[in-house]
Amino acid sequence: MSNGKLELKERELEGAVAIDVIGELTIAGGHEMLLEIVRKQLDANRRLLLVNLSQCRRADSAGLGELVTCLVTATRHDAALRLTNIPQPIRGLMKMTNLLKAFEVFETEEEALKG
Repeated sequence: MSNGKLELKERELEGAVAIDVIGELTIAGGHEMLLEIVRKQLDANRRLLLVNLSQCRRADSAGLGELVTCLVTATRHDAALRLTNIPQPIRGLMKMTNLLKAFEVFETEEEALKG
């Protein structure tokens, strides 16, 4: 799924689905696209979702809010949403806003799969 500033790619992993966030997770980037994919995967009975942020260049409050909404949505469906490969600027923003504590955060997808 793509809109010019944000591209989302879904990949099947053993026991999970990875969602690659490429570009800008911002209000201008079409931030609600991520929530649509999370809901679609939950409807398909996926219970482990990895959001790979390694190629995310930028995030704003709307993008961070969407990550929180995705986490709440996954939790309500008895699923786990884990963040992987968070770039330092976005990690700093999440730490400053105390959001980093809300998520399960892993350096790599392999670590996230192990939990």
